[in-house]
Amino acid sequence: MRFSTGAAFVFLASALTTVLAETFVVTVGKNASLLFEPTSVTAKVGDVIAFQFMSKNHTVTQSTFDNPCAVKADGVDSGYQFIPQGTNVFPQWSITVNNDTAPLWFFCNQKPHCERGMVFAVNPTAEKTFEKFNANALASAPPATTAAPAATTSAAPTGTSAPDTGAANAAAGALSSPAGSGAMSRASISGWPVVLASVIIGALAL
Repeated sequence: MRFSTGAAFVFLASALTTVLAETFVVTVGKNASLLFEPTSVTAKVGDVIAFQFMSKNHTVTQSTFDNPCAVKADGVDSGYQFIPQGTNVFPQWSITVNNDTAPLWFFCNQKPHCERGMVFAVNPTAEKTFEKFNANALASAPPATTAAPAATTSAAPTGTSAPDTGAANAAAGALSSPAGSGAMSRASISGWPVVLASVIIGALAL
């Protein structure tokens, strides 16, 4: 069998690329964090990005620079990878770089991980940096909802108070006769004859 020079060159170039290809291991959620580590890599054609899922239930989902937390229509997706607590078996999902001139953007599709900065980039550029991509992700978080106003209770107008029943009772007592006053009046009247008799006897003695 005879090979053309061109075919031989392509074969050798492909074999050389395979030999020189590098594998980048990226951990997903290491130490229960909401992070890809490292957050970005610079890869060549043929390089492999191996994502190792370390905790919780994350995804590696392709997005775009302008919409970091939205699924890219024709992008790749690892699907959810649930990691039980206490396990020492960590699943891995890989992609191979076919074009090293265009950046690739990824995020975790578990809400709200992306909005908290769980994003990753392959071959970011000086114009489209990972920092800007991450800032776009953080800015996509919905605004915080305003808390409902606290319930209020009506208060009595300033300077007023609840009726003072003690004062009312005291006022009523001031308007009534003191206890036993009637008996004292009768005793005073009944004593008048004795006094009058004493006066008369005294006068006769004189």
